[in-house]
Amino acid sequence: MSDVTDVSLVNLNDCDCCEGITVETPATVYNRPGLSAIAYRVGTHAQFKDSMLARLSLFAQDFLALQQLKTRDDNDFSIALLDAWATVADVLTFYQERIANESYLRTATERISLIELARLIGYKLRPGVAASTFLAFTVEDAKGAPGQATIDIGTKVQSIPGPGQLPQTFETIEKIEAKAAWNALKPQLTQPWQAQKGNTKDREGSANSQQWDFRIITTITPDPNNARTLVTWDRGLGSVNMNPASDASCYVFRKRAALFGSNAPDVRLLPKDITDKFTSEIDTSKHEWKYSLSSPINLDATYSSIVPTVAPQDSWVVLSYLTYCKLYLVTGVSESSPKDYTLTTKTTKLTLDTGNYLPNFATHLRSVVVFAQSEKLDIAETPKIPTPLQAGDSEIALAQAASDLQAGQTLVVSGMAPGSATSDPPISEVISIKNVPRDGMSITLSTSLQNSYDPTTVSINANVARATHGETVANEVLGSGDASQSYQQFTLRQSPLTYTSSSTASGAESTLEVRVNDIKWHEVPTLYGHESRERIFVTNTSDDQKTSVEFGDGLTGARPPTGQGNIRATYRKGIGTGGLVKAGQLSLLMTRPLGVKGVTNPLDASGAADPEVLDDARRNAPLTVMTLDRIVSLQDYEDFARAFSGIAKALATWTWSGQVRGVFVTVAGTNGQAVSEGSPTYKNLLSAMQMAGDPYIPLRVQTYRQAYFRMAARVKVDPDYAQDLVLAAVEKALRDSFSFAARAFGQPVTQSEVIATMQAVPGVVAVDLYKLYRPFHLIFFELARVRASSISHFFPPGSNRLLNDILVAAVPQPGTRGGILAAELLTLDPAPLDDLGVML
Repeated sequence: MSDVTDVSLVNLNDCDCCEGITVETPATVYNRPGLSAIAYRVGTHAQFKDSMLARLSLFAQDFLALQQLKTRDDNDFSIALLDAWATVADVLTFYQERIANESYLRTATERISLIELARLIGYKLRPGVAASTFLAFTVEDAKGAPGQATIDIGTKVQSIPGPGQLPQTFETIEKIEAKAAWNALKPQLTQPWQAQKGNTKDREGSANSQQWDFRIITTITPDPNNARTLVTWDRGLGSVNMNPASDASCYVFRKRAALFGSNAPDVRLLPKDITDKFTSEIDTSKHEWKYSLSSPINLDATYSSIVPTVAPQDSWVVLSYLTYCKLYLVTGVSESSPKDYTLTTKTTKLTLDTGNYLPNFATHLRSVVVFAQSEKLDIAETPKIPTPLQAGDSEIALAQAASDLQAGQTLVVSGMAPGSATSDPPISEVISIKNVPRDGMSITLSTSLQNSYDPTTVSINANVARATHGETVANEVLGSGDASQSYQQFTLRQSPLTYTSSSTASGAESTLEVRVNDIKWHEVPTLYGHESRERIFVTNTSDDQKTSVEFGDGLTGARPPTGQGNIRATYRKGIGTGGLVKAGQLSLLMTRPLGVKGVTNPLDASGAADPEVLDDARRNAPLTVMTLDRIVSLQDYEDFARAFSGIAKALATWTWSGQVRGVFVTVAGTNGQAVSEGSPTYKNLLSAMQMAGDPYIPLRVQTYRQAYFRMAARVKVDPDYAQDLVLAAVEKALRDSFSFAARAFGQPVTQSEVIATMQAVPGVVAVDLYKLYRPFHLIFFELARVRASSISHFFPPGSNRLLNDILVAAVPQPGTRGGILAAELLTLDPAPLDDLGVML
């Protein structure tokens, strides 16, 4: 209809003198694509009333009764009736617009609308997923302890909450056999000692062998940290013609003795009448007794601690005079009472394995020292220069044999990074064993190490079990079955129901188990299409996270049989990002298996996701029909990963790796968590994508690279606004606009974007951005300054290294050693801004 009633009045239209005489409804409705809310009202109260008043004039000539209605006063009953109907139309169109908005996924605001829209394509709001981690158990190793323990499924461990946190309960989801010997395996830091010429060590031999050396100790240095003692003496071992020994042993002699006769009186001091009696025993030319020595030998006194050789323990003695010494094996020990050299006393008599060389000591018997009561000492292995465990290594040499380790067993490697400060936190990673050689002195890993470690700080725990967030509720009575009722429903008493990560298309698996009369019934997505005798049920979750169980009607799914308290449920409660505990927080054993001393989580918990909110459902619901649980195109890989529980962002690209081009998917976890290769979320996602996609297309999944930028700016504030409040609002706007949630993989940051964000804050008149850079730019600039000829072209003379027009975030690209570098997510550094002030 024309906007004017008469063509002759067209020139008067601009003066508004004809207002109120045109029909304004139904108004034209138009919405451009991409709006978050749509307009759908064909009129408002004023428009409806004006249209009805205009029609009074337009139709008066056709209806004689209306020709007499000249008034337009609201007090008139006729006009009041029109006003009332205008109100009715206003209310109806208001709700019609709300209904229209609730009919589209993008514009719906009510949870029930999104739920029902999603049900049209078979989608249910995701319930979230529980966090997972690895628990490292310590087995009691005290004397008398069994030294091993069984860690059953369901072993409970609780966290020590931080400020503002609540305790979280985790339970093991696998059974392991733990051993005290596996508490803290160490990498090899020493090597077997091999005696060589010049070493200040000892070697075992025999009286007829030259494969021994004897030395007097000069220093003793205890080393309790390494459970060893360093012993040194002044002369090296061996000789020029001696080859190094491969099986050296070391003995210490605890007793020092003399030979019988060493304390005989000096013949020159004896009276002549006595010397005359011993003429045959005295060497008059030397004025000394005629000493003789053969096996057995008598010592100068009795020594009860000296024992003979009894297998497997040898007993040795060394006879020494000045630098001349000989080694003998003691084969027998007895007491004797020799009478010679005018002496009579009780002595210890030693029977030796040979009498060779004993006469050589006879002429110097008074000075001969007998070293006896030998004790074998274990020779510590030689310390070697520690070689760092490098990222990429796939084998670890162990300090002690661990041949009972099994292929596939999970380990946690913990230690300090090379060159790190003592105040730095240790780093850890989870690996699994590929195989263990028969001697057990090394382990081959199924995947290479992701970190580098200082080997002197490394500890390897092999008592590792997977655990997930949630506490078991066992055999809860839901109610009583009634075969006369259709679609019986029961609500779980505890909430929220735990879902764990799985390799299904949704990425989540319920922990609920329902039994009717002790027979297990099975959960299905929908009752539709099932047979009447199938023991099945469906679950529904309310806004307050209460989960209800619904059974069939006897046509689509069986009805529960009648019984008293015969419907029971076992499930776990607890879910969401509240379970993202930090490393070391899980340390309270709620279930203490026999022989277990302690527990901890060496890694942060990961993989958690909260139940879907409206925005999540709005984004994820279409993905299910876009992929239909199968992967064909490149976009399908990205959509599938993004819809997987525990994954917040995904980017799929065709990327070359060596000579092969494949699909490379960069992912990020909830709230920016890294999705490490050893985590359940990573393994389940990769498995699900491989099952849904083409097995002949190379597929790689890798966690994203976090990158930060820094900035400094000054703003001019409207004098009517409080400066502090405006500056706080500016910083909040920057952190919101350049946060994990707001940015995409590979998305650059530009000057104009930063300025526009700041300028949009109420109270900001002008912006001066004078720093915008990534921290590594400073390193490049310094290199350019030092080596101007090589890379100075990155920063031309006069350029400002701190103010860039654009900061680029990398997309997946080939990296070192045939690897691929994942995409970057460039966000504002969480540290304080370089500067945010007010223009002078």
